Amino acid sequence: MNKISFKILAASFALLLSPALFAQEQEMPSADDMALMEVEVLEEELELDATQIFLADSVLRHNYQALMDEFEKMKSSGMQSTNSYKTVSEKWMQKCKDAFQLFLDEQQYIKYLKHLGEGKEYKKGKDGLYYKKEKKSKK
Repeated sequence: MNKISFKILAASFALLLSPALFAQEQEMPSADDMALMEVEVLEEELELDATQIFLADSVLRHNYQALMDEFEKMKSSGMQSTNSYKTVSEKWMQKCKDAFQLFLDEQQYIKYLKHLGEGKEYKKGKDGLYYKKEKKSKK
């Protein structure tokens, strides 16, 4: 996960587990605010067009809100297992990746994976494009 996504996830996780930490003057950004911040970064990194910006914003707003809602349900039911929260986070991250794959071109999607800290099977060629790493054959 990139630094921004990790910070957003960590902040939402901390808010749900320890509301007293945020009770003083700090407020957790809303799902809409988090989506907006992420879309701004993705717009520049992936060189998104207007349609892609709209779709990315829609996907992230929905999925971040759903993630926060699911975290809140877990918290209210007394669930405290960090593994459970991590599993839910991974589920919603996968939903984001699945949706983004539908409207990003191949190179943008690979850059998106790299942005998330994934896509290690790809390397950048001399032409600036990403290619699957070839397995070296042992002789």
